Amino acid sequence: MKVTVEELTPSRRVLNVEVPTERVADRVEAVFREWGQKLQLPGFRRGRVPREIIRRRFESEIHDEVLRTLIPDSYQEALAQAALEPVGQPNVEDVHFQAGAPLTYKAVVEVKPPVAVQDYRGVPLEREKVEVSEQEIDRALEHLRVDSAEYVPMEGWPALRDDLVVLDHEGSLNGKPFKGGSGKNLTVALGHEGYLPGFAEQLAGMQKGDSKRFGLQIPADYPRKDLAGRSVEFHVVVKEVKKRRLPELDDDFAKSVGDVETLAALRDKLRERLQQRKAREQEAALKRALVEKLIQRHPIEVPEAMVERETAIVLEEMAMALRATGGRAEGLPDNPEALQAQARETAMRRVKQSLLLEAVAKQEQLTVTDEELAAEANALASLYRQDAASVRRVLDDPVRRAGLTGRILERKAMDFLFQHATITDAFHLIRPA
Repeated sequence: MKVTVEELTPSRRVLNVEVPTERVADRVEAVFREWGQKLQLPGFRRGRVPREIIRRRFESEIHDEVLRTLIPDSYQEALAQAALEPVGQPNVEDVHFQAGAPLTYKAVVEVKPPVAVQDYRGVPLEREKVEVSEQEIDRALEHLRVDSAEYVPMEGWPALRDDLVVLDHEGSLNGKPFKGGSGKNLTVALGHEGYLPGFAEQLAGMQKGDSKRFGLQIPADYPRKDLAGRSVEFHVVVKEVKKRRLPELDDDFAKSVGDVETLAALRDKLRERLQQRKAREQEAALKRALVEKLIQRHPIEVPEAMVERETAIVLEEMAMALRATGGRAEGLPDNPEALQAQARETAMRRVKQSLLLEAVAKQEQLTVTDEELAAEANALASLYRQDAASVRRVLDDPVRRAGLTGRILERKAMDFLFQHATITDAFHLIRPA
């Protein structure tokens, strides 16, 4: 089989494929035999239809079937022969197929462009001093208090902000119950968004044993399409009102939540945790800045197939964020076109980063050991609560193993770049207030 390669751009190649006449004839003959064995026409027994009749009546269909097998098979052979690894499906064009002649066609494919990273050691970065203020420690202590709060049932207590209300509810839309609109022992925290927009506000001032009927206008952008922009009616019966009781900030509280003896020791422990968290966040931000500098220095022609695939992943991540926040995720555009554009921009940056890190790993001859692969697979299995058999399947599957290897190599390349960056402490003559 003859294969030649043309380079259209750094990330696009044309495979010119010529399948020998003999191979084409053999496949045509095989398809004719298959059709002859299964075909049944009026006046002929199954398997006895003359070849010439088959050819006259079904030549087009037979040619299509020949191409459906010959092109994919020969394309895979051509890739191996040309040592190409495409990143997406080919665009097959200029197909020439006729009896007694070779099959020829062109396959336009996208590949990862060659990337040679330069000046990636000693990338200058500026680091701010990590400090934790007393106000931040106070806020962390308050969060601990809220997490440790007790909710005490109160007789004759009107429901106020931060109280818990336990109730039975019946909801209706146009006089008929709607899915999820009714239930028993629903717990609602007043002053906090939950269940349906505006629902909690209607419970303010109610006491144990009270009942109430009220209507709600659901916002037009509410995620549930069957309720968005609609008016619903509710009948609720309060079964209990629980008052939030916060613990005192003292040594006893410190012992109960921090495994320390004093409140002062708890503050020190929180200061250390906040310091570590800020340091991790700062390192992540510095790594993003480092990669951004490399992207600016190295223009890369990114394969469209990789961008499209990554854009789909980003859109799914956005959808998950919207589902988790009831359709109100910060930083996400409201209209689909802007959302698509933002997803594509994020995907483009991710692909460029991946190509750059892959190039650094290759240039620095970074490798991944079997032990590192197994550890990564085990970590993923633990994260997604999968068993050991799932881990073995990941390591035994060449495609998934390669993906896992690439993931570890990118992380190693990022760590390498960060370790070899030139990081200086920021200096401010005048500090902002």
